[in-house]
Amino acid sequence: MQHDEQVALVQRAFALIDSKGSERGEPSTSPVERYLDPVRFERELEQVFRQYPLALCPSGALARPGDSFAIDVAGLPLLLVRGEGGQLNGFVNACRHRGTRLQAAGPAHQRAFVCPYHSWTYGLDGALRGRPHGEDFPQAPAKNCVLARVAVAEALGFVWAVPRVLKEGESAQLDIMSYLGRFAADLRNWGYDGWQPFHQREFSNAANWKIPFEGNLETYHFQYAHRNSIAGLFHDNLLIADHERQHRRIFLPKRSMESLRELPQSEWQAGPHSNIIYYFFPATFILHEGDHANAFTVLPESVGQSRVLGTTLVPEMPKTEKAINYWNKNVASFWGALDEDFAMGVSAQSTFASGANSALQFGATEWCSAKFHADVEAVIG
Repeated sequence: MQHDEQVALVQRAFALIDSKGSERGEPSTSPVERYLDPVRFERELEQVFRQYPLALCPSGALARPGDSFAIDVAGLPLLLVRGEGGQLNGFVNACRHRGTRLQAAGPAHQRAFVCPYHSWTYGLDGALRGRPHGEDFPQAPAKNCVLARVAVAEALGFVWAVPRVLKEGESAQLDIMSYLGRFAADLRNWGYDGWQPFHQREFSNAANWKIPFEGNLETYHFQYAHRNSIAGLFHDNLLIADHERQHRRIFLPKRSMESLRELPQSEWQAGPHSNIIYYFFPATFILHEGDHANAFTVLPESVGQSRVLGTTLVPEMPKTEKAINYWNKNVASFWGALDEDFAMGVSAQSTFASGANSALQFGATEWCSAKFHADVEAVIG
Protein backbone atom coordinates (compact mmCIF):
# COMPACT_ATOMS: atom_id res chain seq x y z
CA MET A 1 0.00 0.00 0.00
CA GLN A 2 1.30 3.43 -0.91
CA HIS A 3 2.14 5.72 1.99
CA ASP A 4 -0.46 8.37 1.14
CA GLU A 5 -3.22 5.75 1.30
CA GLN A 6 -1.96 4.53 4.67
CA VAL A 7 -2.13 8.11 5.95
CA ALA A 8 -5.68 8.48 4.64
CA LEU A 9 -6.80 5.30 6.41
CA VAL A 10 -5.20 6.36 9.69
CA GLN A 11 -6.93 9.73 9.43
CA ARG A 12 -10.28 8.01 8.90
CA ALA A 13 -9.54 5.84 11.93
CA PHE A 14 -8.69 8.81 14.16
CA ALA A 15 -11.92 10.55 13.14
CA LEU A 16 -13.98 7.51 14.16
CA ILE A 17 -12.01 6.92 17.36
CA ASP A 18 -12.55 10.54 18.39
CA SER A 19 -16.28 10.38 17.65
CA LYS A 20 -16.61 6.87 19.14
CA GLY A 21 -18.18 5.82 15.87
CA SER A 22 -17.84 3.25 13.12
CA GLU A 23 -18.66 3.08 9.44
CA ARG A 24 -22.19 1.82 8.95
CA GLY A 25 -24.45 0.55 6.20
CA GLU A 26 -28.01 -0.69 5.86
CA PRO A 27 -29.18 -3.45 8.23
CA SER A 28 -30.34 -6.58 6.43
CA THR A 29 -31.33 -10.22 6.79
CA SER A 30 -30.04 -13.48 5.35
CA PRO A 31 -32.59 -16.31 4.85
CA VAL A 32 -31.52 -19.51 6.56
CA GLU A 33 -32.26 -21.41 3.35
CA ARG A 34 -29.04 -19.89 1.95
CA TYR A 35 -27.15 -22.30 4.19
CA LEU A 36 -29.39 -25.37 3.82
CA ASP A 37 -30.73 -25.62 0.28
CA PRO A 38 -28.88 -28.28 -1.80
CA VAL A 39 -30.28 -26.93 -5.08
CA ARG A 40 -28.91 -23.48 -4.31
CA PHE A 41 -25.60 -25.06 -3.29
CA GLU A 42 -25.23 -26.60 -6.74
CA ARG A 43 -25.85 -23.18 -8.31
CA GLU A 44 -23.11 -21.72 -6.12
CA LEU A 45 -20.69 -24.40 -7.27
CA GLU A 46 -21.45 -23.86 -10.95
CA GLN A 47 -21.86 -20.08 -11.07
CA VAL A 48 -19.42 -18.97 -8.38
CA PHE A 49 -16.69 -21.51 -7.69
CA ARG A 50 -16.29 -22.77 -11.26
CA GLN A 51 -16.14 -19.26 -12.71
CA TYR A 52 -13.86 -17.18 -10.44
CA PRO A 53 -10.18 -17.45 -9.38
CA LEU A 54 -9.29 -19.07 -6.05
CA ALA A 55 -5.96 -19.03 -4.19
CA LEU A 56 -5.24 -22.75 -3.79
CA CYS A 57 -1.63 -23.05 -2.65
CA PRO A 58 1.42 -20.84 -2.09
CA SER A 59 3.71 -20.26 -5.06
CA GLY A 60 6.57 -21.37 -2.83
CA ALA A 61 5.02 -24.84 -2.63
CA LEU A 62 5.73 -25.22 -6.36
CA ALA A 63 9.27 -23.89 -6.31
CA ARG A 64 11.04 -26.40 -8.61
CA PRO A 65 10.19 -27.90 -11.98
CA GLY A 66 8.27 -31.10 -11.21
CA ASP A 67 6.67 -29.79 -8.01
CA SER A 68 2.93 -30.40 -8.08
CA PHE A 69 -0.14 -30.08 -5.90
CA ALA A 70 -3.37 -32.06 -6.31
CA ILE A 71 -6.62 -30.84 -4.79
CA ASP A 72 -10.35 -31.22 -5.35
CA VAL A 73 -12.18 -27.92 -5.84
CA ALA A 74 -15.93 -27.60 -6.41
CA GLY A 75 -16.14 -31.20 -7.59
CA LEU A 76 -13.19 -30.91 -9.98
CA PRO A 77 -9.90 -32.75 -9.28
CA LEU A 78 -7.10 -30.28 -10.04
CA LEU A 79 -3.38 -30.82 -10.62
CA LEU A 80 -1.17 -27.71 -10.35
CA VAL A 81 2.33 -28.20 -11.76
CA ARG A 82 5.61 -26.30 -12.13
CA GLY A 83 6.80 -26.98 -15.69
CA GLU A 84 10.32 -27.55 -16.98
CA GLY A 85 10.82 -23.89 -17.89
CA GLY A 86 9.39 -22.63 -14.62
CA GLN A 87 5.96 -21.94 -16.05
CA LEU A 88 2.84 -22.80 -14.07
CA ASN A 89 0.40 -25.33 -15.53
CA GLY A 90 -3.03 -26.37 -14.36
CA PHE A 91 -4.77 -29.59 -15.38
CA VAL A 92 -7.68 -31.78 -14.45
CA ASN A 93 -6.22 -34.65 -12.44
CA ALA A 94 -7.61 -37.34 -14.76
CA CYS A 95 -5.94 -39.69 -17.23
CA ARG A 96 -7.24 -39.29 -20.78
CA HIS A 97 -7.52 -43.09 -21.10
CA ARG A 98 -10.04 -44.15 -18.47
CA GLY A 99 -10.12 -41.15 -16.14
CA THR A 100 -8.02 -42.48 -13.25
CA ARG A 101 -6.40 -39.85 -11.04
CA LEU A 102 -2.73 -39.36 -11.80
CA GLN A 103 -1.77 -38.12 -8.35
CA ALA A 104 -3.16 -38.47 -4.85
CA ALA A 105 -4.23 -35.32 -3.01
CA GLY A 106 -1.46 -33.09 -1.73
CA PRO A 107 2.05 -32.11 -2.82
CA ALA A 108 4.45 -34.29 -4.83
CA HIS A 109 7.51 -34.06 -7.04
CA GLN A 110 8.11 -35.93 -10.30
CA ARG A 111 9.34 -35.37 -13.84
CA ALA A 112 6.32 -37.08 -15.40
CA PHE A 113 2.83 -38.21 -14.42
CA VAL A 114 2.26 -41.94 -14.79
CA CYS A 115 -1.27 -43.28 -14.57
CA PRO A 116 -1.31 -46.14 -12.03
CA TYR A 117 -3.96 -48.03 -14.02
CA HIS A 118 -2.39 -48.58 -17.46
CA SER A 119 0.82 -46.52 -17.30
CA TRP A 120 -0.15 -43.77 -19.70
CA THR A 121 2.58 -41.17 -19.12
CA TYR A 122 2.33 -37.38 -19.36
CA GLY A 123 4.96 -34.65 -19.31
CA LEU A 124 4.85 -31.62 -17.01
CA ASP A 125 3.25 -29.76 -19.93
CA GLY A 126 0.35 -32.23 -19.96
CA ALA A 127 1.29 -33.86 -23.27
CA LEU A 128 0.98 -37.63 -23.61
CA ARG A 129 4.57 -38.92 -23.76
CA GLY A 130 3.96 -42.65 -23.92
CA ARG A 131 1.53 -45.53 -23.41
CA PRO A 132 1.83 -49.30 -23.71
CA HIS A 133 0.53 -50.70 -27.01
CA GLY A 134 -0.20 -47.26 -28.38
CA GLU A 135 -1.08 -48.73 -31.78
CA ASP A 136 -4.28 -50.11 -30.23
CA PHE A 137 -5.76 -46.61 -29.97
CA PRO A 138 -6.14 -45.31 -33.53
CA GLN A 139 -9.28 -43.47 -32.41
CA ALA A 140 -7.28 -41.50 -29.82
CA PRO A 141 -4.05 -40.09 -31.32
CA ALA A 142 -1.55 -38.83 -28.79
CA LYS A 143 -2.03 -35.19 -29.81
CA ASN A 144 -5.69 -35.48 -28.76
CA CYS A 145 -4.84 -36.96 -25.37
CA VAL A 146 -3.26 -33.94 -23.72
CA LEU A 147 -4.43 -33.45 -20.14
CA ALA A 148 -7.46 -31.17 -19.87
CA ARG A 149 -6.35 -27.68 -18.86
CA VAL A 150 -7.68 -25.14 -16.38
CA ALA A 151 -6.72 -21.46 -16.23
CA VAL A 152 -4.03 -20.59 -13.67
CA ALA A 153 -1.87 -17.67 -12.56
CA GLU A 154 0.49 -16.58 -9.80
CA ALA A 155 0.11 -13.42 -7.75
CA LEU A 156 0.71 -12.20 -4.20
CA GLY A 157 2.58 -15.35 -3.20
CA PHE A 158 -0.22 -17.71 -4.30
CA VAL A 159 -1.23 -19.96 -7.16
CA TRP A 160 -4.72 -19.08 -8.39
CA ALA A 161 -6.95 -21.26 -10.54
CA VAL A 162 -10.46 -21.36 -11.94
CA PRO A 163 -11.74 -24.95 -11.49
CA ARG A 164 -13.32 -25.35 -14.91
CA VAL A 165 -12.06 -27.09 -18.04
CA LEU A 166 -10.99 -24.50 -20.58
CA LYS A 167 -13.17 -24.04 -23.62
CA GLU A 168 -11.60 -24.07 -27.05
CA GLY A 169 -9.73 -20.82 -27.64
CA GLU A 170 -9.64 -19.77 -23.98
CA SER A 171 -6.30 -18.73 -22.53
CA ALA A 172 -4.69 -20.99 -19.94
CA GLN A 173 -3.23 -17.90 -18.24
CA LEU A 174 -5.49 -15.82 -16.01
CA ASP A 175 -5.16 -12.04 -16.08
CA ILE A 176 -5.12 -12.26 -12.32
CA MET A 177 -3.97 -8.75 -11.41
CA SER A 178 -6.76 -7.21 -13.48
CA TYR A 179 -9.21 -9.45 -11.67
CA LEU A 180 -7.86 -8.70 -8.17
CA GLY A 181 -7.68 -4.98 -8.88
CA ARG A 182 -6.32 -2.15 -6.78
CA PHE A 183 -6.33 -4.04 -3.49
CA ALA A 184 -3.90 -6.54 -4.98
CA ALA A 185 -1.71 -3.58 -5.88
CA ASP A 186 -1.61 -2.77 -2.13
CA LEU A 187 -0.18 -6.20 -1.39
CA ARG A 188 2.20 -6.19 -4.34
CA ASN A 189 3.58 -2.88 -3.04
CA TRP A 190 4.45 -4.67 0.21
CA GLY A 191 6.34 -7.33 -1.74
CA TYR A 192 3.90 -10.24 -1.51
CA ASP A 193 4.92 -11.72 -4.87
CA GLY A 194 8.14 -12.90 -3.26
CA TRP A 195 6.83 -13.91 0.17
CA GLN A 196 7.27 -17.51 1.29
CA PRO A 197 4.97 -20.00 3.06
CA PHE A 198 6.16 -20.46 6.65
CA HIS A 199 3.15 -22.47 7.79
CA GLN A 200 0.25 -24.27 6.09
CA ARG A 201 -2.87 -25.78 7.55
CA GLU A 202 -5.86 -27.60 6.05
CA PHE A 203 -8.96 -28.66 7.96
CA SER A 204 -12.62 -29.59 7.59
CA ASN A 205 -15.22 -27.12 8.76
CA ALA A 206 -18.76 -28.29 9.56
CA ALA A 207 -20.43 -25.16 8.19
CA ASN A 208 -21.57 -23.71 4.90
CA TRP A 209 -18.71 -22.03 3.00
CA LYS A 210 -20.27 -18.56 3.43
CA ILE A 211 -20.22 -18.63 7.23
CA PRO A 212 -16.48 -17.90 7.74
CA PHE A 213 -16.69 -14.78 5.56
CA GLU A 214 -19.68 -13.42 7.45
CA GLY A 215 -17.69 -13.66 10.67
CA ASN A 216 -14.50 -12.17 9.29
CA LEU A 217 -16.07 -9.20 7.54
CA GLU A 218 -17.35 -7.59 10.75
CA THR A 219 -15.91 -6.60 14.15
CA TYR A 220 -19.13 -6.56 16.17
CA HIS A 221 -18.14 -9.93 17.67
CA PHE A 222 -14.58 -9.04 18.73
CA GLN A 223 -15.24 -8.02 22.33
CA TYR A 224 -17.28 -11.16 22.97
CA ALA A 225 -16.06 -14.08 20.88
CA HIS A 226 -12.42 -13.00 21.34
CA ARG A 227 -12.59 -11.70 24.90
CA ASN A 228 -9.82 -14.08 25.99
CA SER A 229 -7.57 -13.62 22.94
CA ILE A 230 -7.35 -10.50 20.77
CA ALA A 231 -10.24 -8.31 21.95
CA GLY A 232 -8.02 -6.03 24.04
CA LEU A 233 -5.93 -5.06 21.03
CA PHE A 234 -8.82 -3.43 19.16
CA HIS A 235 -11.48 -0.78 19.59
CA ASP A 236 -15.00 -2.07 20.10
CA ASN A 237 -16.93 -2.56 16.85
CA LEU A 238 -14.77 -0.17 14.82
CA LEU A 239 -14.53 -1.01 11.13
CA ILE A 240 -13.41 0.95 8.06
CA ALA A 241 -14.19 -0.59 4.67
CA ASP A 242 -13.52 0.05 1.01
CA HIS A 243 -14.91 -1.89 -1.92
CA GLU A 244 -13.92 -2.54 -5.50
CA ARG A 245 -16.43 -4.63 -7.42
CA GLN A 246 -16.93 -7.72 -5.21
CA HIS A 247 -13.62 -7.35 -3.34
CA ARG A 248 -13.16 -5.72 0.09
CA ARG A 249 -10.45 -4.06 2.11
CA ILE A 250 -11.27 -3.75 5.79
CA PHE A 251 -9.11 -1.65 8.08
CA LEU A 252 -9.13 -2.56 11.78
CA PRO A 253 -7.22 -0.01 13.90
CA LYS A 254 -5.45 -1.29 16.98
CA ARG A 255 -5.36 0.71 20.19
CA SER A 256 -1.63 1.18 19.63
CA MET A 257 -2.46 3.49 16.72
CA GLU A 258 -2.71 6.30 19.27
CA SER A 259 1.09 6.44 19.28
CA LEU A 260 1.03 7.77 15.70
CA ARG A 261 -0.57 11.02 16.86
CA GLU A 262 2.81 12.01 18.27
CA LEU A 263 4.62 11.50 14.94
CA PRO A 264 4.63 13.52 11.72
CA GLN A 265 2.47 11.99 9.01
CA SER A 266 5.58 11.26 6.96
CA GLU A 267 6.46 8.61 9.58
CA TRP A 268 3.03 7.00 9.85
CA GLN A 269 3.01 3.26 9.10
CA ALA A 270 -0.39 1.59 9.29
CA GLY A 271 0.81 -2.02 9.32
CA PRO A 272 2.14 -2.28 12.89
CA HIS A 273 -0.98 -0.60 14.30
CA SER A 274 -3.79 -2.34 12.45
CA ASN A 275 -5.06 -5.50 10.88
CA ILE A 276 -5.88 -5.00 7.22
CA ILE A 277 -8.20 -7.62 5.74
CA TYR A 278 -8.32 -8.24 2.01
CA TYR A 279 -11.23 -10.32 0.79
CA PHE A 280 -11.07 -11.41 -2.84
CA PHE A 281 -14.33 -12.75 -4.21
CA PRO A 282 -15.45 -15.44 -3.93
CA ALA A 283 -13.51 -17.23 -1.21
CA THR A 284 -10.00 -15.93 -0.47
CA PHE A 285 -9.12 -13.96 2.67
CA ILE A 286 -5.72 -12.35 3.32
CA LEU A 287 -4.93 -10.66 6.63
CA HIS A 288 -1.99 -8.27 6.40
CA GLU A 289 -0.34 -7.98 9.80
CA GLY A 290 2.49 -5.60 9.05
CA ASP A 291 5.50 -7.89 8.72
CA HIS A 292 3.64 -11.01 7.55
CA ALA A 293 0.28 -12.25 6.33
CA ASN A 294 -2.17 -14.98 7.23
CA ALA A 295 -4.52 -16.20 4.54
CA PHE A 296 -7.20 -18.78 3.94
CA THR A 297 -9.44 -19.98 1.14
CA VAL A 298 -12.71 -21.75 1.93
CA LEU A 299 -13.83 -24.50 -0.47
CA PRO A 300 -17.39 -25.89 -0.43
CA GLU A 301 -17.77 -29.65 -0.02
CA SER A 302 -21.49 -29.92 0.69
CA VAL A 303 -24.22 -27.57 1.77
CA GLY A 304 -23.13 -27.85 5.43
CA GLN A 305 -19.47 -28.76 5.04
CA SER A 306 -16.42 -26.88 3.76
CA ARG A 307 -12.63 -27.20 3.71
CA VAL A 308 -10.23 -24.47 4.79
CA LEU A 309 -6.77 -24.00 3.26
CA GLY A 310 -4.63 -21.79 5.49
CA THR A 311 -1.20 -20.26 4.84
CA THR A 312 1.14 -17.93 6.71
CA LEU A 313 3.37 -15.92 4.37
CA VAL A 314 6.61 -14.26 5.53
CA PRO A 315 9.07 -12.07 3.59
CA GLU A 316 11.80 -14.70 3.86
CA MET A 317 12.16 -18.06 5.53
CA PRO A 318 13.66 -17.83 9.04
CA LYS A 319 17.26 -18.93 9.53
CA THR A 320 17.55 -18.81 13.33
CA GLU A 321 15.69 -20.44 16.18
CA LYS A 322 14.72 -16.99 17.45
CA ALA A 323 13.11 -16.14 14.11
CA ILE A 324 11.34 -19.50 13.93
CA ASN A 325 9.93 -18.99 17.43
CA TYR A 326 8.78 -15.48 16.50
CA TRP A 327 6.79 -16.73 13.50
CA ASN A 328 5.42 -19.72 15.41
CA LYS A 329 4.08 -17.34 18.03
CA ASN A 330 2.33 -15.29 15.34
CA VAL A 331 0.84 -18.42 13.76
CA ALA A 332 -0.48 -19.57 17.13
CA SER A 333 -2.03 -16.15 17.83
CA PHE A 334 -3.77 -16.01 14.46
CA TRP A 335 -5.23 -19.51 14.58
CA GLY A 336 -6.11 -19.14 18.24
CA ALA A 337 -8.45 -16.28 17.31
CA LEU A 338 -9.63 -17.79 14.01
CA ASP A 339 -10.48 -21.11 15.65
CA GLU A 340 -12.83 -19.15 17.90
CA ASP A 341 -14.52 -17.72 14.79
CA PHE A 342 -14.81 -21.08 13.07
CA ALA A 343 -16.25 -22.67 16.21
CA MET A 344 -18.98 -20.01 16.33
CA GLY A 345 -19.80 -20.70 12.70
CA VAL A 346 -20.07 -24.43 13.28
CA SER A 347 -22.33 -23.75 16.25
CA ALA A 348 -24.58 -21.56 14.13
CA GLN A 349 -24.79 -24.07 11.27
CA SER A 350 -25.88 -26.76 13.73
CA THR A 351 -29.04 -24.77 14.62
CA PHE A 352 -30.23 -23.70 11.18
CA ALA A 353 -32.41 -26.74 10.51
CA SER A 354 -34.17 -26.38 13.89
CA GLY A 355 -36.67 -23.82 12.64
CA ALA A 356 -35.74 -21.35 15.38
CA ASN A 357 -34.76 -18.75 12.81
CA SER A 358 -36.09 -18.22 9.32
CA ALA A 359 -33.41 -15.60 8.71
CA LEU A 360 -30.20 -14.27 10.24
CA GLN A 361 -29.87 -10.62 11.20
CA PHE A 362 -27.09 -8.23 10.14
CA GLY A 363 -26.85 -4.92 11.97
CA ALA A 364 -25.64 -1.63 10.54
CA THR A 365 -21.99 -2.30 11.44
CA GLU A 366 -22.19 -5.77 9.85
CA TRP A 367 -22.87 -4.27 6.44
CA CYS A 368 -19.79 -5.80 4.81
CA SER A 369 -21.14 -9.25 5.64
CA ALA A 370 -24.46 -8.23 4.12
CA LYS A 371 -22.74 -6.91 0.99
CA PHE A 372 -20.88 -10.21 0.64
CA HIS A 373 -24.23 -11.98 0.47
CA ALA A 374 -25.62 -9.44 -1.97
CA ASP A 375 -22.66 -10.06 -4.28
CA VAL A 376 -23.17 -13.83 -4.16
CA GLU A 377 -26.88 -13.36 -4.87
CA ALA A 378 -26.10 -11.13 -7.84
CA VAL A 379 -23.90 -13.85 -9.36
CA ILE A 380 -26.24 -16.81 -8.86
CA GLY A 381 -29.38 -14.87 -9.78
